[in-house]
Amino acid sequence: MTYGTEQPPIIGRQAERRQLAAAVEACRGADGGALLLTGDHGIGKTALLRYASHLAQDFRAVRADGVPAEQNLVYGAVQRLVRPLVPDIPQLPPQSREVLERLLLGHVPSPGERSLIGVAVLALLARASGHSPVLVGVDDLHWVDAESRYTLGFVARRISTERVLILAGTESDGCAAVSGVPVLRLAGLSDQDCLRLIARTRSSPVAPPVREVLLHAAGGNPLILLELLRTLTPAELSQVSRLPDPLPLAPRLARLRLAEFRRLPGDCRRLLLLLAAEPGLDPLTLFRVAQRTGIEPSALKSAEAAGLLTISRTVISFRHDDLGQAVYQGSDLAERHWAHDMLARAFADTHDDRRCWHEAALLSEANAELADELERQAARAGRHGSPAKAAALMERSAQLTHEDGHRGNRLVAAADCSRRAGQPRRAARLLERAETLVGEDRPSLRGHIAYLKGVISLQHAAAPDAYDGLLTAADLLAGDNASLAIKALVAAGEAGLYAGNAALSVQAGRRALAVLNSPAREDQPSSRLAADVLLAVADSLQGRLAAAVPRLRERLGTATQVDDPLLLAWASHGALFIADDARARALATRAVTLARTAGDTPTMAHAMQYLSYPECWLSGPEAATVTATEALRLARETGQLSCVRNLMAILMLAAGITGDSGACGQYADRVVGEAQAHGLGLASALGLWGLAHLDLASGNWAEAAAKLRRVARTRLGHPGVAIEAVPSYVEAAVRAGDRPRAERAAATFAPWAEAIGRGWPTALAARCRALLETGDTEEHFRCALRLHPIGDRELELARTGLLYGEYLNRERRRSDARAQLREAADIFRRHGARLWLDRTRAELRATGDDWDPAENECPALEVQSGTLTSRQHQIVRLVAQGATNKEVAARLYLSPRTVDYHLRRIFERLGITSRADLIRRCAGGTGSGT
Repeated sequence: MTYGTEQPPIIGRQAERRQLAAAVEACRGADGGALLLTGDHGIGKTALLRYASHLAQDFRAVRADGVPAEQNLVYGAVQRLVRPLVPDIPQLPPQSREVLERLLLGHVPSPGERSLIGVAVLALLARASGHSPVLVGVDDLHWVDAESRYTLGFVARRISTERVLILAGTESDGCAAVSGVPVLRLAGLSDQDCLRLIARTRSSPVAPPVREVLLHAAGGNPLILLELLRTLTPAELSQVSRLPDPLPLAPRLARLRLAEFRRLPGDCRRLLLLLAAEPGLDPLTLFRVAQRTGIEPSALKSAEAAGLLTISRTVISFRHDDLGQAVYQGSDLAERHWAHDMLARAFADTHDDRRCWHEAALLSEANAELADELERQAARAGRHGSPAKAAALMERSAQLTHEDGHRGNRLVAAADCSRRAGQPRRAARLLERAETLVGEDRPSLRGHIAYLKGVISLQHAAAPDAYDGLLTAADLLAGDNASLAIKALVAAGEAGLYAGNAALSVQAGRRALAVLNSPAREDQPSSRLAADVLLAVADSLQGRLAAAVPRLRERLGTATQVDDPLLLAWASHGALFIADDARARALATRAVTLARTAGDTPTMAHAMQYLSYPECWLSGPEAATVTATEALRLARETGQLSCVRNLMAILMLAAGITGDSGACGQYADRVVGEAQAHGLGLASALGLWGLAHLDLASGNWAEAAAKLRRVARTRLGHPGVAIEAVPSYVEAAVRAGDRPRAERAAATFAPWAEAIGRGWPTALAARCRALLETGDTEEHFRCALRLHPIGDRELELARTGLLYGEYLNRERRRSDARAQLREAADIFRRHGARLWLDRTRAELRATGDDWDPAENECPALEVQSGTLTSRQHQIVRLVAQGATNKEVAARLYLSPRTVDYHLRRIFERLGITSRADLIRRCAGGTGSGT
């Protein structure tokens, strides 16, 4: 059994349980069959088989589970299956009766009798089912002997009107012998179900950051999750920094892997140990090593037949990642020494640099020459985008270094590489070792250590905890390394914004100004850009918008000179403070590209959170969801817990806009529910905004206003999100009848919009005035539509159109209202904003218009409109208005070449040959919306 029984009940697996219940019910009605449950060890196959047994308590149950000791016992499982049904054998036809009786007496049938055995077992089960339905359960089918698997497959494929149900579980995707049998593949449990399992299993609390690490490590496998919970100590479960890195192998899983390994022949085991000591060996190298050891390479066939290896032309690897770890850790010191010695000799023959790693593994004392060579190899690995390899090489170099100061330098370098490789806890432990070797006379190195510890804390723990350490790092670095001091202060400012404490970011900005004015400052473009963005953000937070906006615009224009992905991500954040979504996306895209090239996965995930947010507004929630989902996977792999929460919040925002309450609620507890306790200001604000979108689109004005008031007023939030969410709050508060609060909120938004002076903020300020009926309401709505740039936050443009349409409908100007509502509906449809589209359709019906979602105001978009992207729709509209490619590029922040490419694709999809045809087509549809 892997996890759960019916006491306590199974967690999750609703769809699988329904399928099993349906199969049991069908069998009762003489519609028997078979089902093969597949999935990794511990995924829950045994629990579901027991669940089916619980449902079928009125069935006659027979079991023939696989047993490793009987894997080679011919027809061993069939014997165990038949024995409980012996009273029914005399009623079988003579040939079937005879073959089963001989089998039970221990006579091994000849290969030619395989089909006779299958026919006999089928007849026996059919006979037994005449009294009551029969449930045949076979767990661990992969351990069942081949002849019995053939028989089970033969029977399973022929059950039809018999009241017989065969349920089997196997780790593989299904043995060839049982092909043709329906398969139920078990994926991992959802995060919510894993969290429920943790809550049910642990009486003592598990810290939320630790939960995230365990969820990723388990990958939805309940056995791994439970084994980790039992293996780790309460102290380790209470604080993420105390978790071992890497996490220990689940004991039960390790025993299983080693049992499989130890059943192999000796030569095969030795070759597998070589692979465990040097993962990813290519076949040719392994062949050379095998020759040196006197082992035939064909010895690997046993491991391949057992499903332990995958072999290609270029690499041999373990099928399960944890198998290599289990093999290496399960071997004694002499066996490991033999493996490293053989590999070192083989690599020396070919002058392969990997020789040094294995020679180092054989040493227990310092060796300066080898340490220097490992350091050079680490530097090369870092330059080639392999930080994990660089970290391992540099750490081994440090271990072989005798002099304390030099060893401290190498440990710090190894920690930096480990951080970039997504190994934060390992990096933190390396820094702890380095601190003991670095004296007060080396402030620059101590500052570097403090900086790395602060960044690790910011990315992998709680933002408030990181802030003080980053300020300390800046103080230590200011004298000798001003550029790194600026990076530390930028990270501190970011920590303040993450935590929702604007005062912290302001303080970091003031410290950055002092560094810039110091004699030791360096005139590097990257440092100047980072510092100026930080200072401008600080000015913005203090209400000095007249100084902040032009400063940000000027400095962001110099970002092309910067090639540090962390600083580019920060610049992208700064662009959002001046409502420049296009520039924010461009800067974040460049940061992602640079980080990917460098192999810096944590920084790539960090930058992708700044990419997904503007994508949500420029390309739509679907594009943002794709980016944020990939970034969330990377952030989890690299242990960036703050980034994980922020990305969950962006997914909540995208889901809220599209009206997907299930996806929005998936993360609500972890993002919004835990915000106060763990300093998740940015994540909390975005998550609340997503939930408020659901309420706004559904007409739940009071609930939306309450959530948005928390975004705008609570200290634990994010100033940028708070100001951007004000127009939504004004709408909710006005509709909820709370005009005074709506007016106060609009009054806070207006100065920011005025300072920006263009784009969607000015349009939404006009929309707020229209909602508050300040002066000429209709003119304010028209002004909002006129000021809204094409292609910039189309969803907000659609919401303005919806609100204007609702106003016109109340004024009984139904024809004018339909034109606005149809345009809004088209945008909502293209972006998949289901709830907003439903609200718009309802308003259209109130005007007497039964709108067809396939219609469009432009015939060019009617033809295969589903094949045009949102960006291509924007280009079509601008071209139809007479804009040149250069003008379109300027409006949409694209290059003319990109516009030309999109136009060619549009022509192909719409079946036209020129822009003149496109303009004529669109002109033919003018006015069709009324």
